[in-house]
Amino acid sequence: MPRPDDDHIGARIADYRKLRQLTQIGLAQRAFLSRGTIAKIEAGLTPATPGVVAAIARVLEVDPAVLNGQPYLSELRQDRLDGMIAPLSDALDQYDLGPDLDLVPRPLHVVAAEVEALCARTCATEYKDVGSRLPGLLGELTTAFGVLPSGGERRRTAASLGWSYWVAYEFAYRLGYQQLASIALERMGWMAEQAQDPLLLAFRLGKRSSTLLRRGNSQLALKVLERGHKLIEQHDDAGSVPALAVSGSLHLAGAIAAAQARNAPLVEGHMALARETARRIGGDVPHVYWASFGTTNVAHFDVATAVEMGRLGEAMKAARRLRFPATHPRMRVGRYHIEMARAHAQMGKPEAAERSLHRAREVAPQQARYHPLMRETIAVLVRRQRRAPTGLASLAAWVGM
Repeated sequence: MPRPDDDHIGARIADYRKLRQLTQIGLAQRAFLSRGTIAKIEAGLTPATPGVVAAIARVLEVDPAVLNGQPYLSELRQDRLDGMIAPLSDALDQYDLGPDLDLVPRPLHVVAAEVEALCARTCATEYKDVGSRLPGLLGELTTAFGVLPSGGERRRTAASLGWSYWVAYEFAYRLGYQQLASIALERMGWMAEQAQDPLLLAFRLGKRSSTLLRRGNSQLALKVLERGHKLIEQHDDAGSVPALAVSGSLHLAGAIAAAQARNAPLVEGHMALARETARRIGGDVPHVYWASFGTTNVAHFDVATAVEMGRLGEAMKAARRLRFPATHPRMRVGRYHIEMARAHAQMGKPEAAERSLHRAREVAPQQARYHPLMRETIAVLVRRQRRAPTGLASLAAWVGM
């Protein structure tokens, strides 16, 4: 089992930096960071934000997932998730092979209900159940789509298949299989076009912006999101709750992209538009287009954007006002606690950081187990102390450190 003092993102950055024959100063200049930031990250004394990882990865010409050390094969085996990757990959490859003549699809309303259930489980980060059911469902929907003539039922089947591809994207992305996630996202776009659903296309662009941010390309992410808003304008009722929910979620994604670009006015502009959209909806609508949008999510992004901008005091003040309702998606709540753990670690508050880490594990255990920022924050806390407290040592063992 790797030790947290020699297997962390900083050590991997240092290895690739040396392979590229760069000094810390040279890397810092090319990534538009300070040399001190590079030194602390390489020493494992501070967690690297996703934006910083993306910037460094771009300079080093590697995928951010390589620096994050994903996927985590031993933990995937323990959770019996590793055996689900190959069947999912095969199911994604069958998208253009036509119907399986040995397969008789169930009625569309039955299959669509199962897709809805998988979407809900995805938001609850229940990856094992999702991974076991998804390949068969993709095959069934692919066959149904292939045999149906043009018309309303074929478009509805395409929509269900599009959402199944979104589930595949989330499953692969959360477990660290970035290339597989990108393939699923491309399939989702194709099916959204077949469904003739501008909101599904716009929702998909929101996810595409996330992949661009992971590579540090905030400007292209913002352009993609702008395209998403134009698609929403093509909807029959751009003022409906579904359209508003998707639009609001794109504004929140825009705020994060602007925060990564350190563009404070643009962050404030997107947050203002998101806040106004939530006001028009009148509350939270977590299951409308699975955007998880509403007043709670806007409040969450007040915290997230402040953390991304390095305004930690402002983030803590916003966090004190935030309350998650019982129905809020665990994916969102778990991510919030991971973000807070990172912020507390940066502020030199190890006890608060550890409490947030434990809370992330309680709320969404499988998400926490495979999230690179969770691991990095644990590693930072371990290396800062001469002897790790029992709770922190337990967390380190649980994530495989």
